[in-house]
Amino acid sequence: MTHLQQILLTTIWGLAFATMVLLIARRGILSMRYTLGWLFVAGCVIVGGLFSSLVKPLASAIDVDPVAVVLAGAMAGLLGITVQLSITVSGLTEVVRTLAESHAILEERVRRLDGAATTLPAPATTPSVEQ
Repeated sequence: MTHLQQILLTTIWGLAFATMVLLIARRGILSMRYTLGWLFVAGCVIVGGLFSSLVKPLASAIDVDPVAVVLAGAMAGLLGITVQLSITVSGLTEVVRTLAESHAILEERVRRLDGAATTLPAPATTPSVEQ
């Protein structure tokens, strides 16, 4: 595969990924925060593919193809996003656990109050005073 074909293929895949992210975001499945993050990744792939010749000196120094250097950078970025998402999921798991515990406590209080209300005598009505 020639260098031009690699650039075109990388750019096409970046555009396809950006399109997929936008379609998912339009359906409301992906929040704006994550849409912007994934569009940034797609943009990096597109720009990296177009300007992969700028990494030729680094690629020559480590004896790899320039596209491999660009993809290694993209992979490092994706690993960073994965760690960030793991942190977010961990925080949300804690929030859900706390909410579930609070809900259980409130549900038990309501059950006790309902039980106490049924065992109490009905309130006495006061006679109305006529003038």
